[in-house]
Amino acid sequence: MHFKIVTIFPKELSISLSYGVVGNAINDNKIRIDYFDPRDHADNKHGSIDDKPYGGGPGMVMQATPVLDSIDQARDNSLDIPVFFLSPRGKTFDQNKAKELSKMDKIILVSSRYEGLDQRAIDQTDNHEEISIGDYILSGGEAACTVVIDSIARLIPGVLGDDESILEESFSDGLLEYPHYTRPSEVNGESVPDILLSGDHKKIEEWRKIQSLKNTQMRRPDLIDRSKLTEDQIKVIDDLKNDPENL
Repeated sequence: MHFKIVTIFPKELSISLSYGVVGNAINDNKIRIDYFDPRDHADNKHGSIDDKPYGGGPGMVMQATPVLDSIDQARDNSLDIPVFFLSPRGKTFDQNKAKELSKMDKIILVSSRYEGLDQRAIDQTDNHEEISIGDYILSGGEAACTVVIDSIARLIPGVLGDDESILEESFSDGLLEYPHYTRPSEVNGESVPDILLSGDHKKIEEWRKIQSLKNTQMRRPDLIDRSKLTEDQIKVIDDLKNDPENL
């Protein structure tokens, strides 16, 4: 998969994306990341691409033309490549969106800075969406880019060492993941649940499903869609509501 990022900090962003799963995916040619700096399209010798906002107000605004030129450069005359503006007013990026984008060959991510981006850069970009990674404000879209790329890259076949591990991660089935344990078997007097040491894989799987439902009900009940649950799962949820300590 090919990611194309419009950012004024290409060097810094490339460093942060050179580690871990994403870095390995780049080295293994599973993904490719190219950077397009709007400052290369500035109309002044200083490379400045921001100016005061019309109507007054605090901060500076990124100019539309350098960003539009960078998007055109990234698209290379191919309007089929979708453009995603990282913005706090966009639709919330979630696991389902990551799955959707992981099936694409190329996407363009636009990271803005300063007080914001001239609206005309967005309005004049065909085939675009605005996406947000959460209801909070960052200094720029670069951190959001790393979140989006990491979540997409790990869904691409061959990127993770064990593709099956994706199936059991939080949100993969709409629920939070079950708790994990490893050696030693006891830490400060707290032992690993006996079921995980039993060797009974069927019972372990059942325990993990219950713990997944329990975690979701306790921490993120908003994720639970009863219409998508099995009868057994609904019973677990109802039992948990009535007597959470016995599950």
